[in-house]
Amino acid sequence: MLCRVAEDLFWTSRYVERAIAVSRLSEVTWHLELDAGDVEDEHGDFWAPLLGPADEAPTRLRGDEHPSPDEVRHYLIFDGQNPSSLVSCVRQARSAARGVRESISSEMWEHLNTLYLSLVDPDLAAQAEDNPHGFYKRIREGAQFFQGLTDSTLAHDEVWHFTGLGKYLERADNVARVLSLQAHLLLTGEHGDDLVRWLAVLRSCGSAEAYARYYSLRVEPARVVEFLLLNPIFPQSVRFSLGAAWEALRAIGASQGISHDSATRASRALGMLSAQLEHAAVDEVLEDGLQPYLTSIRNQIAEISEHVTRGYLRDEPRPGRLVAVARAAMIMAAQQQQQ
Repeated sequence: MLCRVAEDLFWTSRYVERAIAVSRLSEVTWHLELDAGDVEDEHGDFWAPLLGPADEAPTRLRGDEHPSPDEVRHYLIFDGQNPSSLVSCVRQARSAARGVRESISSEMWEHLNTLYLSLVDPDLAAQAEDNPHGFYKRIREGAQFFQGLTDSTLAHDEVWHFTGLGKYLERADNVARVLSLQAHLLLTGEHGDDLVRWLAVLRSCGSAEAYARYYSLRVEPARVVEFLLLNPIFPQSVRFSLGAAWEALRAIGASQGISHDSATRASRALGMLSAQLEHAAVDEVLEDGLQPYLTSIRNQIAEISEHVTRGYLRDEPRPGRLVAVARAAMIMAAQQQQQ
């Protein structure tokens, strides 16, 4: 497969998954604000935390200590300068898919193109404010339908594995990011709506019903963290997503004749991160600090994505086992000279 084709497939899938995450998070926050009513205390601002840390917030909003909900919503949904806004994600997914129309099914392309065209309406922002639930649901289900077409209309070969790799890496990163952004809602306080807030975190990751069946309706912050991070069988958990991404990457390597002994940096890094989550315990995660743990997970996912890009999407030489051994020998020699 051409590297250009693999890259477009990878990023089409990532942008579609990101659109799902943004639409779900925005809809849940809208419902949470609606349920809370006019709250005057510090816990009443549900939108500003979605911008993330101050250094990640858009430049024009950094100087504003309290950006309005309308400003935050516009940035998350309609801002064309925000590459992760809902509209930008669908536009970039469609642009990438257009370059690989010969590799995907006509149904996939037609559906994604239709979804894109539905977002170029100049009255779209007004429609979203008039009927937020309908707007977010339409976009989310449209993106999910595209994923369903991917699984049902593509042969499960290298093309499908690259789309799966992009989807699951993006999902793992999104869930870790949402959990980080919504962690303040998991803090136990003296609020009667704590249960509503904890459920909002689960709904932000599409996990509320599955959690209820898994834990028999006992909603507790530690269990929420455990379910979203470490559950081995739920497709929205970080652990499951990274495991599925590793399986996709292993299948890609096998199709290219890459043996386990000559595994790429991407597969080694992804395998180690998957193993880390497989053997983690929620009490240890919380004891070490949830935010640092989530930051570490996201940083490692970013490194894995960079390794995937260099090893598979840019047609660069892959550092195989012999190169790694030679480099290790050089490192050992340098260390001996310093002693």
